[in-house]
Amino acid sequence: MASHPKNPSAQNRPPQDRSADELLALLAGAADPERRLAAHQELFPNVTNLATAENVLVYPSLREHVFTKLGTIEQQDAKYTTAYGSESLRQGIADMLRPLFSQELDWRDIFGISGVSAALECLAFALKDADVLRDGDRVLLPAPYWQGFNWCFEQRPGLVCVPVHLKERGPENFELTLEDIQRAYRTQPEPPKLLVLTNPNNPLGDTYEKELLEEIYAWVLNETGMHIISDEMYTHSRLTGSASEFVSALALDAYRAIDGARDRVHVVWGFAKDFGMSGFKAGAIISRSPAVHLAMTGVADKQETLSWFSPFDSLKHFVIGRMLQTRVGGKSYPLELMEQYRGLLTTACDTVRGELEKHGFRYRFRKGQNTAQFLWLDMRRYLPVDAPGIPAHAGPHFPQPDRIPGEFAVEGDKAQALTLPLLFPEIDSREEWLRWALANHAQVQLLPGQLLSCAEPGYFRLCFTAVETQQVVESVQRMGAFLH
Repeated sequence: MASHPKNPSAQNRPPQDRSADELLALLAGAADPERRLAAHQELFPNVTNLATAENVLVYPSLREHVFTKLGTIEQQDAKYTTAYGSESLRQGIADMLRPLFSQELDWRDIFGISGVSAALECLAFALKDADVLRDGDRVLLPAPYWQGFNWCFEQRPGLVCVPVHLKERGPENFELTLEDIQRAYRTQPEPPKLLVLTNPNNPLGDTYEKELLEEIYAWVLNETGMHIISDEMYTHSRLTGSASEFVSALALDAYRAIDGARDRVHVVWGFAKDFGMSGFKAGAIISRSPAVHLAMTGVADKQETLSWFSPFDSLKHFVIGRMLQTRVGGKSYPLELMEQYRGLLTTACDTVRGELEKHGFRYRFRKGQNTAQFLWLDMRRYLPVDAPGIPAHAGPHFPQPDRIPGEFAVEGDKAQALTLPLLFPEIDSREEWLRWALANHAQVQLLPGQLLSCAEPGYFRLCFTAVETQQVVESVQRMGAFLH
């Protein structure tokens, strides 16, 4: 076991409602890095968490127009409701999504679920029930990708996630191509059965051009037996002036024209990111596949609907249903909010980018590119020069020697500080050292790229919507002061 060195933040006692043993167990054993980060946040509340993907930008508007006007929970709101969403709720979601997804979107193809993680797992189980997938089948995921895909598909469904490293345009470009997917497909011991695309992308932020999506979908649907899941969680997270407008899988020519495509293409979406409702765990599956319909409605072989285990419960119906029904100035409030959000997102992104550039940070961005809620930082020049292990000396761009702690993980004062395990022992130790140094000395938490299956160490995801923009700016300033 290793610990943080002595510093003011390391003296914090665990909160009264969580024992030290429970927090240490989470730090050491939780599969999700973001759960480990949450436990770390309880121990070190002064560290600004820019690692977890959350969105605070739209909360003031939601508070004014929805949360303060919810009224009383009536008796019917506390009763059982349809596990995958009432007809009126599914119609409301369809009405809201049609302008960006497809005018042909039918509410009957939408199934509510407790978050997009549950939606992904339910899709995997539905396709297993239909013998499309079997234990050990491979899932292709362009990398870097959201780490949660690993347990959504592997932990209970028993599939195997395969990172598709984007090499065709150069390993530092991170640009998705059909050739990358084809190479990964053809080099597997058995043909993969599922391709998962995230559009806009997490963590890169890219919004994929229609031409690229048509090319990929046409090849997959015509030349392979794979199904495609399109994770469209960040649909509305688009910067003003982005060169590529969002195109849903449901709007592609390949989806509409290729025989059988509508049975093999599935979309997931939720309220967590665009609407800043991550704690609500409210998502949706959109699919025209008969196999998915049977699994989600629970009418096949007298099996319970998969939503029964992860329901869109009555309190979600109450709050989100009210939001979907809200009108401001005679217009749909959710649609108006998403228009306002685009401006808020753009302002926040421009402000944070300006601060990053002021302090000499490198990050991936091209003119006209979208970012979703993230900036992908290239921090490789700040990695320790030594081989994996405890850094002994500094490289040319590493923090000045007087800012480097003498040891990576010195034994703490057990009378005053908890002895902590390494937060991310599964990644390159140099990358974990840099994350640790930023958290301890700059009081900023970033998400290491290797947790997102990035092949090379030294990249980090910064979520610039996780806290108020001024807090993000101050965090960048602290990182700059420490590193430079």
